[in-house]
Amino acid sequence: MSRYDAVVIGSGHAGIEAALAAARMGAKTACVTLRLDRIGHMPCNCSIGGPAKGHLAREVDALGGQMGVTIDHALTHIRTVGTGKGPAVRTLRAHACKVLYPRLMRQAMDSVPDLTLIEAAVQTVLTDGDRAVGVRLEDGREIAAHSVVMTTGTFLNGVCHEGARKKRAARFGDDAVAGLSAFLWDIGIRTRRFKTGTTPRIGLSSIDTGRLGIQSCEKSAGPFSFVHDAVMPQSRMYDCFQTRTNDETHRIIRENIHLSAVYGKRIEGVGPRFCPSIEDKIVRFPDKESHPVFLEIEEWDGESVYVQGMSTSLPADVQLAFLRSMRGLEDVEMIRQGYAVEYDMADPSQLRPTLESKLCEGLFLAGQVNGTSGYEEAAAQGIVAGINAARRAQGQPEVVFPRDNSYIGVLIDDLVTKGVDDPYRMLTGRSEYRLFLRHDNADFRLTPIGREIGLVSDARWERFEEKRRMVEMKRTWLDSVAFSVRDNDLLISRGQPQVKTKTTGFDLLKRPDVRFADVVELAKESGAGAPPEDVSGARLVREADEQVEIQAKFDGFLKRQEAQLEQQRRMESLAIPRGFDYSSVRGISHESLEKFQRVRPETVAQAARIPGVRPTDIAVLIGHVRRAHAGNRERSIAAR
Repeated sequence: MSRYDAVVIGSGHAGIEAALAAARMGAKTACVTLRLDRIGHMPCNCSIGGPAKGHLAREVDALGGQMGVTIDHALTHIRTVGTGKGPAVRTLRAHACKVLYPRLMRQAMDSVPDLTLIEAAVQTVLTDGDRAVGVRLEDGREIAAHSVVMTTGTFLNGVCHEGARKKRAARFGDDAVAGLSAFLWDIGIRTRRFKTGTTPRIGLSSIDTGRLGIQSCEKSAGPFSFVHDAVMPQSRMYDCFQTRTNDETHRIIRENIHLSAVYGKRIEGVGPRFCPSIEDKIVRFPDKESHPVFLEIEEWDGESVYVQGMSTSLPADVQLAFLRSMRGLEDVEMIRQGYAVEYDMADPSQLRPTLESKLCEGLFLAGQVNGTSGYEEAAAQGIVAGINAARRAQGQPEVVFPRDNSYIGVLIDDLVTKGVDDPYRMLTGRSEYRLFLRHDNADFRLTPIGREIGLVSDARWERFEEKRRMVEMKRTWLDSVAFSVRDNDLLISRGQPQVKTKTTGFDLLKRPDVRFADVVELAKESGAGAPPEDVSGARLVREADEQVEIQAKFDGFLKRQEAQLEQQRRMESLAIPRGFDYSSVRGISHESLEKFQRVRPETVAQAARIPGVRPTDIAVLIGHVRRAHAGNRERSIAAR
């Protein structure tokens, strides 16, 4: 029997980050996957990022993850999104070459000394009592491990649907698995059927691009990863094309809606609310005359184009008919039809904030198996599971990401506290602290954590330290330089309102139309002097300027939100003892008692976030938890 510190099941976006994180932290790690040639496969869209999802990808990178680094090398398209909604929402969205991206991920995994890749199917997880101790492969081999991470995506009893046709499969070209679902049931994990889907793929040469709208590639948007000065392959980028559905498209779909696997009642799984199929759009929004459709080139040197916005489970002939009803696609050729897939997922409320199972020690679940949708959500969970699987194997304290320091924390807290009724998708509105959790400052929030646990390399850390030094230097200079009434003529000549009292450069930067470079020029002309010269790379200089500008312009909002954060942190620090007997809490409502016993929150703050829990019950719980801590302290003192 081979022995490892951690075994990761699966090599999708969650499995990659879990395996790399554990191995890079020094844990001897095995990643077991059905097909080595499918590592990092992108079965649905070809994009990374977008509103909130870009924040997650950026946070994975800030911790020392791989997704951002790889996407920068495999780009076919990139642009900034959310620009009209301020820095809290602004992020990146990129398209990847679906041939190169998996190849680069395989290379990254092959390059890590403590990571072994094994091509095999896992039959079940081995346990000793209520503790995971390894896995058994379908060929009978057993692998012992201190931690097991399940990142099985849509593979658990997966069934693919295209009209009336259905096939036991996890996705196009991959068989489903059954044994691991049986294992989850046996240890008491609640499962449900969820559904997701993908769109048709069409041939690039069969599209009349001259009749389509264009969404231009924004080469100046910058890279995803903090370690790069620029994206790598700028000569291989393409614009994205746009068309729209029309009355004829809608007629074809309405007349054939009964042939849809969903509306034909052949699917029991619950689909994603925030990523509806084209059938759902036509049924749910009958008054809409058209829906936007984006055509995304999936490969550097291939024909495949992803039809964004047209996820479907209608038969192939109907798909081709509605595609050809749209402008620019009248003669289009369909390379592959779209389909829906339903699969088993595990109730995430049975997980701890580390993504370790409450029912089986050493077992971690990450990714789509936890009821989420999206590559970025999977990667975020994967890196957290990998970190904690390694820490557990090494006897180190667990790492929990609170919701006030990252979208990763928001994602996991939502999953383990609220559970899911449909596939979860990250949205910026899910965070009450989104002005703090920005795309631009993910490194300030998370890179020190990554460094402390051993994920951040020396080169990444040195780059981060230089950026932090530059921001501190610029902020100190802004606080030191001042403008007074004698500078009003200069301000007015530059189109700025005059000042009535002594005003620092930082206060001047709070004005909406003032940039850091403007303050520097005003300071030079007023005789106040310039800041120390920047000697770092252009990207670091630009990012440092951006940081101090955001600090200034949102100073009041940030201070108010910081006060709210302090109150939340006090509640988070009030931990609920393991095994706490909620039934002993007198005066608590039956409804809240049932929710506490089901979720078993680990802090009072988490208890307060459980949907339906009354504030009065939280007040009662606080008193009992404090008395429990006092009793534990007294017993500890007496034992000495």
